[in-house]
Amino acid sequence: MAPQPYTWRMPAGKTLRSPYIRKLSAEDVATGTLLIEKARWRAFPPPMREFGVEAAGQRFATRIVAEDCDCVPPAHQHLHLELGHLRHLLRFERGERIVVEQGDGVYLISNG
Repeated sequence: MAPQPYTWRMPAGKTLRSPYIRKLSAEDVATGTLLIEKARWRAFPPPMREFGVEAAGQRFATRIVAEDCDCVPPAHQHLHLELGHLRHLLRFERGERIVVEQGDGVYLISNG
């Protein structure tokens, strides 16, 4: 199957220098998303731009969603990678590690 066109392409020279690894929280599992820590925001596309990911050899379109939050002052945003539509290909349970790595024009999603 040919890769689908996405609205966001990884710019030349933009790299995910090291894998992004996160242990799933109960909230991640409940929402089908993966929290992107603020220090790693720049390694991902801007919110609401569709881009390609690959899990278990299958390609999908997904996006980052920004959530306004005031859990601690000042008001800020949390960014979440939508994974609900491919969670069946991963061990997507609380405490499981999810690894995001740069692939060939897509982000590779796997368990760590």
